[in-house]
Amino acid sequence: MIAKSVPQLLNLMSSKQDRFEMCYPSTYDREWKGYLLGLAVLDALMVLAGMTLAYSLRITSGLLVYEAPYQDATYNGIALLSLPVWLLIFVFHGMYRRDNLLGGLIEYQQVTKAVTTGIITLMVVSFLWRDVVMVSRGWLLFTGLISSALITTGRFIMRRVVYRLRRSGLFNARVLIVGANDQGVAMAHQWRQSASSGMEIIGFLDDFKPIGTPVVDGIKVIGQASALSQMADRLCVHEVVMVPNAVAWETFEEIITQASNDKRFSLRVSPGFYALSTSGVAVTNKTFVPLFTLHQARIVGVDALFKALLDYGVGIPLFLITLLPMALVALGLKWSGVSQVLARHRTIGQGGRTFTMFKFNTDAGRSWIDRLLIRWGADKMPQTLNVVLGEMSLVGPRPRVIAPEPAEAHDTHYLQSVKPGLIGPWMASPAWSSPDESSDELYYVRNWTIELDIQLLVQAVLSLFGARRVIGHTA
Repeated sequence: MIAKSVPQLLNLMSSKQDRFEMCYPSTYDREWKGYLLGLAVLDALMVLAGMTLAYSLRITSGLLVYEAPYQDATYNGIALLSLPVWLLIFVFHGMYRRDNLLGGLIEYQQVTKAVTTGIITLMVVSFLWRDVVMVSRGWLLFTGLISSALITTGRFIMRRVVYRLRRSGLFNARVLIVGANDQGVAMAHQWRQSASSGMEIIGFLDDFKPIGTPVVDGIKVIGQASALSQMADRLCVHEVVMVPNAVAWETFEEIITQASNDKRFSLRVSPGFYALSTSGVAVTNKTFVPLFTLHQARIVGVDALFKALLDYGVGIPLFLITLLPMALVALGLKWSGVSQVLARHRTIGQGGRTFTMFKFNTDAGRSWIDRLLIRWGADKMPQTLNVVLGEMSLVGPRPRVIAPEPAEAHDTHYLQSVKPGLIGPWMASPAWSSPDESSDELYYVRNWTIELDIQLLVQAVLSLFGARRVIGHTA
């Protein structure tokens, strides 16, 4: 029996080795290696360009007085000899680490830190060797500023190139999601919604739903969570995203143990509390223990300043400009027989606080004035006062009106980390929005940027001038 089982074991090991060689290194890995190589070459060229431009600006242009002796060969030699040092510093600062690239601001922050470290290093070396070579400190300062700007610009362009390639099928990781609960579904929906996410969902693993169960957008449960190792091997998986509260503790512990020794894929663990992703989060280390610090508001710091500048910078002039039109609308409504021109709704605001939201009383479009106001979205003009009072934002999730029936539930905790908006994702063009309004609003909260607000404002203006009816308008 032992003699019979040995060949079977050897065949199994051979087949596993064949599958491993077929999957790894994958085309995806080779694409990344090429990208990192190209990024390193680009960074080196940007540093050389920065040094050259700084040399011209500080020393040879005549724009700034420079009377110290210098030789072109000295600066050329420093530029060429320092390139390996620059690249080594970039490596130590994580500028070629996959997790720092193609998303978020950390890549650009690392550029600034690495360039600063490089300039400090050159300053220290030039000070220690000041008897051998004299180097302009102004040249070093300009080198830092120009190189940082050039590298950031180059990487910004490279990102856009990769985003475009992802739409063509390149640079897309094959992803398994462990856990087919609401959190796993929401993540899959968001990645599927963005063609440039780089996350190709190939299936779900779940211990509580039968194999073959449809989950989202035609993607099904293809196995149990406990079979992760075999499924990742068979399907050539690059990324595994696990939702801890969607699997049994024993399975979670087993997967963590296996993944720590498995080089085939990267294991990502999504925080158990999904509201974490809709809150402002800071990572704090307490004696080498990483902790998440949740902010009450999703948008904090400089982002909150930009948001306020947009709200008040546009909201106050908009309120003043619409005062006369609102007065005329009020007279028209009175003339049509409306007893109460303004409707007042108790609305859930940021942090769960309630406020009174204003709106013209159109009574479901009973008159031509009502229908005209609804068609153009002008019944919401009084909400510009809510923006000026700081209760609403120009752009945000749809306001949630408190229903008079106390039994009705309002599951909007993830939306309360930002102010409700005068306009929002529901007014976006069909190319941006999805049939699921709540998913669009969740996407907005999780991925807010000032650029996204401006994009939605522009789309709202285009919709207004196109005389397009606001879809799903209820509030």
